Amino acid sequence: MSVFQSYLGSYVSLVRKDIVLEIRGKQFIVSSAAFGVLMVFIMGIALNAASRIPVFWSSGLLWMAIFFTVSLGLNRRDDRDNEFDAWRGLWMAPLDRSLIYYAKWTSSSALVFITESALTVAYFIILNQPFPPHFVYFVLVLIGGAIGLTGIATFVATLATASSMRDLIVPLLLFPLTIPLFLALIHLTVMTLSAHQTMSLVWMDILIAYIVVFAVLPWLLYELLLEV
Repeated sequence: MSVFQSYLGSYVSLVRKDIVLEIRGKQFIVSSAAFGVLMVFIMGIALNAASRIPVFWSSGLLWMAIFFTVSLGLNRRDDRDNEFDAWRGLWMAPLDRSLIYYAKWTSSSALVFITESALTVAYFIILNQPFPPHFVYFVLVLIGGAIGLTGIATFVATLATASSMRDLIVPLLLFPLTIPLFLALIHLTVMTLSAHQTMSLVWMDILIAYIVVFAVLPWLLYELLLEV
């Protein structure tokens, strides 16, 4: 078996482990989707006249709900690895530790995208937003947002695994790190919801840059940072 096949086998096993655990427990998807939908519902009530919300505001509300859903949901999901210090066993496995990050990133992105789908349906119904004229681009922005946000959240959450203040540290670190990405996702969403706007390369470049940085950075620094 080649080194690549060995890496791929370990990666697939780790992703499968996370997905199977989630299917059995359904903790992340159910709690995150319920929290996100409830948040959109409360915002809809608070703003009253939801049909008059400008597209830019409604896009910001959508990504704010997704941000808090990702922040709280991933924190709770990783609690399984913290039970009885199970994460220590994971770190001691004979494989490249960056693989653990990539596997968690992949499974988290898939789970967050499912949550985003439920949240987006609630967003269109409760906030009475029009169907996006650029639907394919809208879905691509959701997928890119899920990948970008979970990349940062997984990186920060794993580094804070051993901290007793992890529940506080992760959201505090996550928010400043995601501000440019947050703005890019809002602007890209506005463009997909407006019939007469074209996609801006600047915001798209920021989204792609985030994904590339958090795809390369853990490969270079992940193992070193875990030893600190």
